[in-house]
This record gives sequence, structure tokens and C-alpha cells, in this order.
Amino acid sequence: MLNRIFGVLADVNAYIWNEKYWLPKGVHWHDFKSTTEFRRPQHTDIYYAPILAVIMLILRYIFERYIALNYCKYLGIHNKNHITVEKNELCEQVFTQVTKFPDSKKIKELAEQSSWKEAKVASWFRKRRAVTHSPLLSKATESCWRFSIYLFLFLFGCYTVLTKNWFYDTKSWMEGKLINQDFTTSMRIYYSAELAFYTSLLFSQFIDVKRKDFYQMFLHHIVTIILILHSLMSGFTRIGAVIMVLHDASDIWLEAAKVYNYAKMQKLCDGLFFLFAVVFYLTRWVYYPFWVIHCMIYYSWSELGPFFAYYQLVGFLFILQGLHFYWGILIGKMVYKFAVLGKVGKDDRSDDEESDDNSRINKKKL
Repeated sequence: MLNRIFGVLADVNAYIWNEKYWLPKGVHWHDFKSTTEFRRPQHTDIYYAPILAVIMLILRYIFERYIALNYCKYLGIHNKNHITVEKNELCEQVFTQVTKFPDSKKIKELAEQSSWKEAKVASWFRKRRAVTHSPLLSKATESCWRFSIYLFLFLFGCYTVLTKNWFYDTKSWMEGKLINQDFTTSMRIYYSAELAFYTSLLFSQFIDVKRKDFYQMFLHHIVTIILILHSLMSGFTRIGAVIMVLHDASDIWLEAAKVYNYAKMQKLCDGLFFLFAVVFYLTRWVYYPFWVIHCMIYYSWSELGPFFAYYQLVGFLFILQGLHFYWGILIGKMVYKFAVLGKVGKDDRSDDEESDDNSRINKKKL
């Protein structure tokens, strides 16, 4: 019985790690064995990611509670006073079972049924929504954590990638059929840290402040994790590291802008948001499609030839670009408001009406 189970597991393992799927023609798994000349990516490199993700969640809790919280309070960020909501069973039923944002027709109908004025019904729903939303300090500490981790990853990524000669020649990202590229210690640490961070985001998203683009963000995290794993397993580590640096470059300024938005430091917030928008468009609308995707489509094809994992990797890169376009359009609307009104407008992504009425950030992510 045990022999049969082990046999089935061996067959499944062989199917999952089929060389014809993962590797270009003429390349085999034994080619990825490390030598005295090259340290190559190994399957075992991903085994530490779940443990590191748990450690990162613990570090986040400590950081938000003992460092970010004090800093946010120093900036003058405080939760709003407790809001009391008058009891109304009819409105509560509509709120929990029908809609949190009733239109004018529904408000008029509820006013007639409850003998309240329409203005009082509308006010009740505003207060009721505010009660269910996360305090402002929670949002601020979340952004402080993301800013800190993005800054660390970006700086470490720059040290790992920008200092290498191959970064400036996209064709060299594919040289040696991917097997004659040294997967240095810094590259290994960088990959592990990024994979652990996005794995932690995948789970923490369910307890963080919920946004209207929750599902787009969830898809983004899934695609990012798949791309990290895919590039590691197939040997596309150079182009994978470049992609990670590109994404971290803009996220730093976004999270910083959000913190100062919550602190109502408008000029600093607007300046950081403008910097974020510039970096976002340069990295994700210019460099990513015209260098990264171009390299995958043309140089990878000529150097390696087609194989199944290549098609999948290109497909996920285009999904990521689609998300870039989606968030870029939202950011463009905010930049337009800034140019016309002189300040960034309300965060269209937020479901938090009470605490986001003064919000000036329209977040992309990735």
C-alpha cells in the first residue's frame, strides 16, 4: 500500500517538474546544479518563503504597534470620536441585507416607512457606514509598514540589480540559456524576501482596510507570486529581479503620500503623490512594456526558443501590464484633478466614507 502511494507521489512529482514544460529545448534539471563557477536557482530556494511570510507578519504586528503607531500619533493622526447611531431596525435591515449606499428613491421610501425625514435617514446611513470602517490610525500604520518594507526591498533590489553589468543590456538577461548565470547570495535573499512579502500580503489583505479594487489587488498578488516562482523555476531570475525593482520603485512614494494624507499635510502629500505618479508611469507604462516585455518576446524567443513555460510567463506578464493600465487610468484621473483643482481629490478606491472624505490618494498598487 505504501509503495503504491509513494509510486503515485513520484509520478505526480515527475509530472509537475516535467523538463519539457519548465525548460527550453536542450536544457535539463541537472544543468541547474550549482558549481564552483555558478550558483544556480534551486527548488529548495522557495521552501523558506512560507516561514519567512509568517515572520514578516509577526514583524509587521510589532512594527505597527510599537513604532508606526507612535510616529502616526506624533504626526497628529488620531481616530475620530466614537460615533453613536440611533437604533432603527428597518434601516439596519436594509443596511445589512440590501445596500450600504441607498439611492434617493430608497431613502425616501425608508423615510416614509420609519416616519423620519429623508435627511435623517441619509445621515443614519453615513454614520452606520462610518461605524463599520477601520479607524484612521489603522490605515496610517498599515501604510507606514508598507512604506518601510518597500523602501528596504527597493534599496536591496538596487544593490542586487543596478550594480550588475547585465542590467544595462536586456539581451544579456537571456544569455547562456539561463543556466550560465550566477544566482548570487544577494539575488537569493532578494527573491526570498519578495516572495515572502507578497505571500504575507495575500493573507493580510483580508484583515486590512478593504478597498473597492480588492479583487484587482488580490489578482495582482497572485500573479506576482506566480511570476516570482515561475521565473525562479525556469531560470529567468535576471528579468524577474528587474520586474521586482520596478514595482517597488513607485510603491514607496504612494505609501508615504498616504501617511501624510492621513496627517492632513496636504502640500507634502500632493508632492509625494506627484512623484509617485511620475515614477509609476516611467516604470510601468514605459520601461516595463518596452524593455521587459520586449525582451521576453524577442530576445527570449531567439535565444531560447519556444517552450510551454515561456508562453505562460509571457501571458502573466501581459496580465500584469493590464493591471498597470487599469491603475494608471485611475492615477491619471487624480493627476487631472490635481492640475484643475490644485489638489488631489478623494480616493475613489476607498469604501470608507467617514475617514476618506478628506483623502487625497488614489492608489494603484502593484
